[in-house]
Amino acid sequence: MTIKEVAQLTGLSHQAIYKKIKAKGLKLEEMKDKATGQFTPEGEAAIRGLFNITGTEETPVATEVEKLTTEVERLRNLVEKQGEQIKALTDERDFLRLTLERSQHLEAAALAKLPSAPPALPAGEKHGLRNWLQRIRGHRDNGDQRE
Repeated sequence: MTIKEVAQLTGLSHQAIYKKIKAKGLKLEEMKDKATGQFTPEGEAAIRGLFNITGTEETPVATEVEKLTTEVERLRNLVEKQGEQIKALTDERDFLRLTLERSQHLEAAALAKLPSAPPALPAGEKHGLRNWLQRIRGHRDNGDQRE
């Protein structure tokens, strides 16, 4: 633990930490490891007692690491779920493509079996029910009448 970590845990400034240590008569040089700059176990215990820091509190870095680990796991699950959705959609697309091809083959076979279209009307004749009735009456008037 360093002075910076103590300041983050307590919400005090560095100067306030140093001032409180000096006011209690503690010597910072005796509480710190000179090589690492970290508090010695005895110095850390004294600081925890001075600022009422319990041993169960996490440092901000550990909290941030935990948040990021949780976020990474959530994103992995999301990627996995989307991979499954992509596979399902690809399978459905392939099925629909195969169904379409079969449908087109069946339609072509059915069209091949249909009789050819009736002959078109001679040039100049009109379509429609009235014209059809006139054509029928015209044939009867020409001697095709049935008795």
